[in-house]
Amino acid sequence: MRYYLLLISFFSSEAFAFMSQRPSRVTLVPYEKRKNKRFARRMTLSSSSSSSAAAENNDTTEKKMPKAIIFDLDGCLWSPEMYEILFFQGGRGSPFSRDPDDPLNLVTCGNQPVHLLADIRSVFQQICTNPLYQSIQFGISSRTDEPNWARELLGKFLIPLNNGEGIDGECVNLESIFNGPIVLSKEEKVDHFRRIAKESDIDFSDILFFDNEYRNCESVARLGVSAVYCPQGVTEELWNLGVYKDFPRSDGTVINVDFRW
Repeated sequence: MRYYLLLISFFSSEAFAFMSQRPSRVTLVPYEKRKNKRFARRMTLSSSSSSSAAAENNDTTEKKMPKAIIFDLDGCLWSPEMYEILFFQGGRGSPFSRDPDDPLNLVTCGNQPVHLLADIRSVFQQICTNPLYQSIQFGISSRTDEPNWARELLGKFLIPLNNGEGIDGECVNLESIFNGPIVLSKEEKVDHFRRIAKESDIDFSDILFFDNEYRNCESVARLGVSAVYCPQGVTEELWNLGVYKDFPRSDGTVINVDFRW
């Protein structure tokens, strides 16, 4: 059924134009400023497991870290997926606005909620504040049905840099965190990663990938990429498993394969 709907989507024209809104009370921190060493002092991570993992690997100078970390979008970073809004919510997606009951989340123009999954905010807070990640490229590989909607969500979802402050404190949007290759197209994921590796001049073995669809993880892992299966989004546990414990894995197998259904 889903593939039939995707076929319809392929021949349909864009339903909505890309729009961007930003609440005036939010203090957005530019990417270049975020990279400044002043942010190294913000080392408070959101869980003891993350703190211990980071500390352990800080002390291990021989620990190999990825040169690029790539994320899928729909079903991996946020929910619902764009095709679900397109076909099951009347196509009423953009423009997205802040949820009045929870300003860190968004709603569609049809007043349907769109939220970040699992531990996405705490993981991306670590990316912004932990010096371990300053030299890593962060990118996107997505076959989303509505790329313009996805770009709008990237610009509007906010990551608070200080625990407990919400959007009233310093924030960055998701878009500013992705300083590496971004591929939004209906090509297969293996084609995405061939482009990513070529354009970034990074070997497959130096790339870590998070995706909620097992078939994507499996196909990309065969290239030599370390692929983490995230059926319910990126959690702290899977982040630590991928970055600190199981990277690199270049034998063609998928990280977290035991949880495949």
